[in-house]
Amino acid sequence: MILGLPVAGIGSEQNEEQVNERPPKVLNLDQAILFGLTHHPRIFMFRHQVEKAKAAVQIANSHFLPNIGAGALFGVGEPGVSNRPFNNAYAYSAFMPITYDSVGPYGHNANLGMAQTAMASLGVTQLLYDFGKYEHLTKSRKELTEAATDNLLTRDAWVILQVKEAYYHVNLDRKLVEVYQKNLEQRQMVRDLTRSLYRANYKSRLDYDLAVVDLEKARALLVNEQNDLKTQIARLNETMGLGKKSRSDFALTDSAPETLVPVPLEQLVQTGIQKRPELLSTTHRYHAGVEQTAAEQAKHYPYISAFGNYGYLGNMVNGLSYSPGLWTGGAMVNVPIYTGGMIRGMVARAREASLTSQYHEQDWRIRIRLQVIHAYDRVRADAADIVAYTKAVKEARLALLLANKKYEANLISIVALTLAEVYLLDAEASLAISQYHMGVDQAALRFSSGIDYPEFVTMEGHVRSTPLRSSIDNQIPEKSENP
Repeated sequence: MILGLPVAGIGSEQNEEQVNERPPKVLNLDQAILFGLTHHPRIFMFRHQVEKAKAAVQIANSHFLPNIGAGALFGVGEPGVSNRPFNNAYAYSAFMPITYDSVGPYGHNANLGMAQTAMASLGVTQLLYDFGKYEHLTKSRKELTEAATDNLLTRDAWVILQVKEAYYHVNLDRKLVEVYQKNLEQRQMVRDLTRSLYRANYKSRLDYDLAVVDLEKARALLVNEQNDLKTQIARLNETMGLGKKSRSDFALTDSAPETLVPVPLEQLVQTGIQKRPELLSTTHRYHAGVEQTAAEQAKHYPYISAFGNYGYLGNMVNGLSYSPGLWTGGAMVNVPIYTGGMIRGMVARAREASLTSQYHEQDWRIRIRLQVIHAYDRVRADAADIVAYTKAVKEARLALLLANKKYEANLISIVALTLAEVYLLDAEASLAISQYHMGVDQAALRFSSGIDYPEFVTMEGHVRSTPLRSSIDNQIPEKSENP
């Protein structure tokens, strides 16, 4: 099976904390992907971005709930408060014109010791009506949370793609090391044979020198490929989120797919438009911008709330206090009359942000179509290359076998034998590279079509313990038959 979508249903999820600190030595592709999804630091970065967005929703939603607070005040005043209606410049002092004859003078010029006063109260405010300001703000924050989740899924898909590319590249380099090792052994045999023929005067010194040069080239080719293998193993460790605990002794059990399931191109394009998390994130950001615009527009209208408090007010020297207690209550209406164009500017900013996301969404639709078409064409070309190079390897092996016989019989020169060796080397290397390209390009096709990440993570960003497997079309077989 090459291309697939998850079936309906949710698999079991994995926690962020994993018991295993290192991947197993014998590692299949699914294990490598799941390890990367549960250990790569970039995944955790985006998970915390999701939690940050959820906290923003909580902040916006809190405006619908009462705001309760407590406060206390103690101090010495001069000239203090005497026997007069209570008025201390609070906005709601008109609601409580109370005299405090029973408390006595709080302070005066002749007796500062009598000026020690205290106040403690519990207050509450409650939103009554705001013309939809915080309702739209909450909806906007929820859309941004969905966008943050889609960004997490985008990073999940990126990790899956990177792990696949690195995994297949390690397999490629190991295959090439094997090919170049055989090539080195073949060149050593030719060098030894040429030396024997040269000593028997059947070959010239030039033939022997050319054989030595070919041997050194083969050795250099092998060393370079071995170094590249070490680099690709390091890259595989990096894609799985490993640092100091990386390992170099992986035994990879899966090979790149060599067949192509014939899925219609337009079907893949439409699937990509429906499933790609980058596009889904942009869509949510557009809706968030629309809601944010509505929230900013609501600031043109009044903000109505209720308030009230109850507490203690008294003299700490003589112990006298107002009874039954300090209390206030009422309603507040905040009407914006002139803000210097601030509200209009905030509305325009939110509207332009939503329009930016709208055109970004359209741009993603175009890019997804191009990416799917590009990957689809590469996969088809890879399939043709594999067929061609498989035949070329068979022919090259027969040609080299025949050339060795002729060279031993002194019927051809070392140049002809070298050409046969080079042809086989190129054919085997080209076949291995084509198989690698098939795996990488199919991974790119699955990535661009948005059909890979749902097999490993839920739509909420939780990693599945076991990947889901299903065909993109129930009419398409899991494996295609060779023509």
